[in-house]
Formats: sequence, structure tokens, C-alpha cells
Amino acid sequence: METLERRPGVNARPGRTTRSVVYPAFAHTGPDEPVAGTRPIYLYLRLSKYHKDKADAIERQRIDLTRMLATEGGWTVMGEYIDNDSASSSAIKTRKGWRQLNLDIRAEKVKAVAFWKLDRTNRIAAKCIEWIGDCQRASVLLRSHQDSTDELNTATAGAKLVTGIKALLAEVETDSMSERQLASKRHLAEAGFHHGGTPPFGWVAGPRMTDQLGRTGIRLVPHPVEHQALKDAVDMVLAGKSLAQIGRFWKERYEITTASGAYVYEATIYRSLTSPRMIGYRMRQVPEHQRGVKLDLLDYIARDANGDPVISQEPVCDRATWLRVRRLLEQAKTSKARKPWGSHEWLLTGLLYCQCGGRLYGLQKKRKRAGGESETEYVYRCMTNRHRGTGNCPGGCTISATKAEAYVLGWFFSQITDDALAKARARRRMARADDEVNTLLTQLDEASAEKDALLVKQGTGDYRGAMVTVLLGLIEGAQDRIDAIQRRIETVELDELMIADGPDVIRSWGSKGIKERRNYLRRMIHQIDALPGRGPIEGRIRITPVG
Repeated sequence: METLERRPGVNARPGRTTRSVVYPAFAHTGPDEPVAGTRPIYLYLRLSKYHKDKADAIERQRIDLTRMLATEGGWTVMGEYIDNDSASSSAIKTRKGWRQLNLDIRAEKVKAVAFWKLDRTNRIAAKCIEWIGDCQRASVLLRSHQDSTDELNTATAGAKLVTGIKALLAEVETDSMSERQLASKRHLAEAGFHHGGTPPFGWVAGPRMTDQLGRTGIRLVPHPVEHQALKDAVDMVLAGKSLAQIGRFWKERYEITTASGAYVYEATIYRSLTSPRMIGYRMRQVPEHQRGVKLDLLDYIARDANGDPVISQEPVCDRATWLRVRRLLEQAKTSKARKPWGSHEWLLTGLLYCQCGGRLYGLQKKRKRAGGESETEYVYRCMTNRHRGTGNCPGGCTISATKAEAYVLGWFFSQITDDALAKARARRRMARADDEVNTLLTQLDEASAEKDALLVKQGTGDYRGAMVTVLLGLIEGAQDRIDAIQRRIETVELDELMIADGPDVIRSWGSKGIKERRNYLRRMIHQIDALPGRGPIEGRIRITPVG
């Protein structure tokens, strides 16, 4: 039987770069139970590419910590939480090891943590001090190879002062390094030099050169194959060809494929053709992609000292032609004759949960029928294993979006008749617990008192110089807690459903937008639990109403 083998073309695009070593968020390295007469302790190890740590930084930290704990005696290392990333304000959102460590601390699974130095945990002074306070309140002992144990585990004013200064110095070091790098990148952009990394499609890195002001760098020069492929793609768009046809043409004519040998993705072609690089502009400080947020890339081009756009590489076409191409692609993307990617309305987003506790997210996939024709299927899928690592979700729940949405809508419509609404209002009034409100009010008083105490210290001599920044961070954190508690109180005190006329909602349902539909569902549904496996949809979905 003849099989089709997909091979990369001669001019295949490079694959996505990955780290040479991928560390799990948590690794159980010790025995099931600590050695008799010892206490369990966990290591937190972090390698920072941002601060140019070497590849063996994780191993060096592990060696130092295990030697220190062995010298002290009385400890059994149970496991390791590892991060291979920076401790900056942006990277901290994706640090899996740090996030898992804090989850286990809150779950009272971890009672002692060892790290090489305090700045390995966090380089934001206010957050670092807040984390130390959380560990002290949870009775978690902190051990450091470079820092004093008394400073980390003592709640005295002197210990807090020393720890705060160290955390602030680490933050200042990061900010200073960031300022120098931003200034360097600003000059590279102004001179039209390439900032490094993978060159954009159509160009390659050229020789190093020096501009009129003495700045040195590398400019992009046309790729011998890809640059001409972009010119052909422009002609094909103007001739009414689709992005899929361009991808096939590139593979047949130039052997340009993905790293796996597939046609270049339509999204990749679209981004290349709509980029201002097509007319030679140098891009700078383009924000990260956010779903649902549309950017005009012309707002993110580098400009010289006179405010004119920087031309950093040979253009593919002139500006007028590029604007025509961009307009044609935008019209095709929003065509009503077909459903482009991302146009499906995921009605149950934020409500569906897997049995592992993770949310189900919308997924669009292609599948072929027995006759060979292709069809698009929309499903909700649990992404826990992908986000947190294999094994976190044993079930791997996937459920048909069409069937799930139809079943939930049927339940919702049955609940917003006049009689059903009256019963739901009564249940919600009875379910509102006064003791919950009282608990929140107590927490609000405590947070307000803490903020007042910090405000009093603002005019004293306890906080001077650089420590004023630490104090302001603590005040801001207290205010954030106050705002969060007030929002929770307002939510608990809502005893009336916001649906006045159920039959009218049913009649006008088709004319409502996706956001309004989701809001109506959230007023009646607290959570929808989905079970893995196969079977009728009514047997795999359990709806928990509000109240």
C-alpha cells in the first residue's frame, strides 16, 4: 500500500525553538516519608535566562543547597520545584514551578522551602515581602544559601527592614538592566539594525556595518528565495487567490514548507503580507498577541530622530500596493460567505469544568468523513494536561460544543419561565448566608486597619530613602485587598435575579450578542461539570444553578 510521506522542503521554515532542558514544575526526588528524626523540606531552583545564568545553574543551586542541608542535619529533601525563566513581572505569570509551590503552601503540603538566594524567588520588592509574610503566617520555614535564616523567618521590624532592602536592591538591579537593554534596542531600531532572533520571513541577517553616528549592527537583506515568494504572493492576492493557494504555490514552486513538511500556515502567510516590513519599515515594541484585540501595526514602527519611519530592509512592494493587499485580505477575513477561524461563538466559555477542576476551552478541529470530504468540528476540551503537565487530568474530557450548548440552552429556557423565576429568586434569598457577609465585613475591617496603620507610618522616620517604595507597595497591596473584599460583599448581597421577563428573553435570544448571552447564562448557572467518556449528553453534563 502506497503511503504519502510529508517531508520538509529545501527551504522549509525553522521549527519553533525550545529550551535544551525542559524541567517539570515539580519533581518528587526524595522518599515517600522523611527519614526518622528529620523534617521534610523542598527545594526551589530557578535558572534566569534574563540574567544570563549558565545552563548548569539549576544543578549548581541543587548541589549548594543539598550540601548546606546535609551539614546542618535534620532535613530530608522531598522534592524540587523548578523554573527555567526570569523573575520579572511578566515572566512570573508563567513560572509553573513558582505557581505550583505557592499552591502547595496554601494546601499545607509544604512546611519548609530552601532556595539559593532570595532574588531567586521574586525580584519585585513588594511581592517578595508579601510572600515572606504569607510563609510566616502559614508557619513555613525558609532556608537560603546566601541569606540569613533569622531575617527570613523573624517578624521583627529589623528583619523586615533588612529583607526589604535586599528585595529592593534586586528589583533595582533588574530595572537598571532593563533600562540599559531598552536603550540599546531603541538605538538599534533607530539605526535600522536587526535586534536578533529569527529573521522575519523574506529576509536574512546581513553583514555587520556601522551607521553615520558610529552605531554598529546587522541589517536584514533579502532572502534569495523567500523575498521573491513574497512578491509572487502579492501578485496572487491582487489576482484574487486565497492564502491556501499561496501556501500550495510556495511548496510546489519554491519548496517552502513548515518544519514538518506541511504547507505554510495561512495565518503565517497573512501575518507576513500584512506586516509593515513588506514596505521596508522597521518594527519596534509590538505588544504580545491578545485574543480579540486588534492592532494597527503601523502604530508600532520605528522612527528616527526626525519622526520619520525607519527603512531597515529592501521592501517587497510600494506602500500603495501593500495597502491594497492588506485591504483585500481584511475583506476576505471578514467575508460572510464563509466562517473564518475564530468566528465560532463559544457560548459556555468560563462555565464548563472538567472533573479535575480545570476549565474546558473551545477547540476547532478538522476531520475527514468516510467519503473523503472534510468537515469542521467544534468541541470543548480540558487543557489541564497541556497547561500543567501530563498526568494532572486523568480523564482528558472532550465534549461536543453543539450538543453541550443545545442541552444547556434547553435547561436555561426551562428555568426562566415566570414560575421558575419566582422559585429561583426564593432559593437565592434563602441561600444568602448572613454569616458569610459578616466574615467578609470582618476581613474588610482588618484590611482597612492595616492600610490605616501603614498610612500613619508614611510620615514617620521608619521608612526613608529607598524603603519608601516598599511602604507604598504595601499600601497598594492593602488597597487591592479592600477592593476585592468589597466586590465579594456586593456579589453576596445580590438577592434578586437580573432577569425580569423570561419569555421575552427567549423570544429575543437570536438577536442578542454572544457577550449578552453569556451574561444571561451566568445569572442562572454557577457551574457546569462535564464528565469524560462517551454517552448521551444529558448523562455527561451536570448543571449547578446559582444559589
